[in-house]
Amino acid sequence: MQDLKVTSWQLFGHDRLYVNLPDGTAIGWADRGSGTITVLHPRYRDAVADALARQVPDLPALVGEDAPAGHPAPLVPPPVPRIPPMRGMRKRGAGPDTAAVRKPAPPEPEPESGQDMAAVRKPVPPPDPERVRGPEPAPEPVAAPQRAPVPDPVAASASAPAPASGAAEASAPAPEAVRRRRPGVLPALTPGSDLASRRPGAGLREQLGEGGTGALVRAATGALRRHKDGDPRRGALAGERRVGAELKRLTRHGWRVLHSVPLPGGTEIGHLLIGPGGVFAVRTDHRPGASVRVGDGTLRLDEGDPQPYTLDGSPDARRARAALEAYCAFDVPVQTVLVFTGVTALEVVATPDGIRVCRERQLSALTPLTGVFTLTQVERIYDVARNAEAWLDV
Repeated sequence: MQDLKVTSWQLFGHDRLYVNLPDGTAIGWADRGSGTITVLHPRYRDAVADALARQVPDLPALVGEDAPAGHPAPLVPPPVPRIPPMRGMRKRGAGPDTAAVRKPAPPEPEPESGQDMAAVRKPVPPPDPERVRGPEPAPEPVAAPQRAPVPDPVAASASAPAPASGAAEASAPAPEAVRRRRPGVLPALTPGSDLASRRPGAGLREQLGEGGTGALVRAATGALRRHKDGDPRRGALAGERRVGAELKRLTRHGWRVLHSVPLPGGTEIGHLLIGPGGVFAVRTDHRPGASVRVGDGTLRLDEGDPQPYTLDGSPDARRARAALEAYCAFDVPVQTVLVFTGVTALEVVATPDGIRVCRERQLSALTPLTGVFTLTQVERIYDVARNAEAWLDV
């Protein structure tokens, strides 16, 4: 048989020449050290001897009959870990298609008396060179443990199933997962545009001619109160002052407060409360000495009949949100707080979403609210809200 291949194998002190069929199946080998030849299949006895004689003419005659029965060589050996090719293959004259040898066989049995050691050993035939890289360099034929792969987030994203060709471009994310709003730029804050100095009820003060701050004005204001002026605007101004005083208490806990925020058209937001718990547009309703019941779109004072009363703070809240978000790079939701001042009792049956109804003393319940804005965001909102230029176009 001219198609037999002879390959050299040197490892663990052995120096052998294996004879393989064209498909890589070993049918015998010669041990250079002991000078013995072992045949795995009797019908290839002469072919093994001829192939070895052509490769190494000085080998002795065939010694040690066929390999013991019951130990046929596996046709397709199991896979083994990759190792560097064996040394000494090219020095022995092996051709470029010389096959590497798989890892050594399991522990060899002890030979019986009078039996040749080469005939007892069970060889491991060299498989196809394209599938095997070489034997495992270990004294015992133990398979090397496979190391668990380390998850790679880049590889994991690359291995995710790709969308259809038509939907790939449509569903491709933008370079940034979150599109940030580009805020506008406010003019520099000046003493004339800074709303932080405005007092509660500034609009009512101007209407009542109390814009000055001198002692004469304060004395005149006290005289008017003593004479119990019937102008309802004075009661409303008293309510604004009470609410402003209660809101000032919250500034000790990280909240910011603005009063009488002017809006286009001559109206104003009574108070703007800004803090970690959100932004609140505070509106005041002064009902001196009355027992108030609010709910179901009605307002009942004392024992009187219910009157239509709409709890709608959305206009001020919408305008405040539009002004603040125009100069902030994040969302600024605004809620409404309706404060009844001067009442003897307040009963709230139901309120719409985003609207709170309370008495002035109950404003302290807003103090522990948190989790809506960070301290940096609170300061940014306050810097925008205090600039009168931010409210000109809302």
